[in-house]
Amino acid sequence: MALLALVALPALAEDEPEGELVEKVAVRNRLFEVDDRFEVGGSIGLALLTRLTDHYNFNVTAAWNVAETFAIELRAGYAYSKHTGLADRIAKEFPAVGPTKTADLKDLWEMTVNGVVGARWQPIYGKLGLMAELPVHFQLYLWAGGGVGLFKRDSVIICTQKAGADCGTYLNESKVGPLVSVALGTRFFITRRHAIGLEMRDYSYLDSYLENLDKKTVTAGTANPGGTPATNPGITNLVMLNVGYQFIF
Repeated sequence: MALLALVALPALAEDEPEGELVEKVAVRNRLFEVDDRFEVGGSIGLALLTRLTDHYNFNVTAAWNVAETFAIELRAGYAYSKHTGLADRIAKEFPAVGPTKTADLKDLWEMTVNGVVGARWQPIYGKLGLMAELPVHFQLYLWAGGGVGLFKRDSVIICTQKAGADCGTYLNESKVGPLVSVALGTRFFITRRHAIGLEMRDYSYLDSYLENLDKKTVTAGTANPGGTPATNPGITNLVMLNVGYQFIF
């Protein structure tokens, strides 16, 4: 059998270009191996679904590739967040057009400090032939994990202090709470030690807000707006596009 293989190999090489044969072997045998290697990196995330809040998340990452197809990763960072133009318009127009009985708005909690740890399953390794002379090797992965975050919330209808005819200060809250994150992404290997990552990541956290509010009370600038906590506030999903760099050693 070994003799037959030696005889067949030159014939195979004649049937396809040498470069293509080398690349096929490189992909099959994973030219850029990560088994039992550590990595550190950083990423920038941009929120994709910006209805009432907008986020820009800056993360540092550290991971251990337990195997070629499995890794444990820690992500920690800070998100710069703010209200969108829609939220600002609601705040401006609510005193004139808002209903007499109302509830505060959902999905106003903004993520700031955040940290998650999770498992990264990376079973697919392949090559993109963007240019014949420069094939790009990549690795697709799924990520799931959880952690904790610091959140802040600025209401757009509950005024706690007036400034003339307008509202000077809105109800402000903060909390620490659990955070769940999942992601789908790919990383492109530049060299054995350097990679560029691109992923879609979702952060999920518990929402909360007041309902059964009286319009006259919440626009009067009082420190006690009344109302009751929402019985089924739901979950806020923060979907982000992340671009990052990884140093593998």
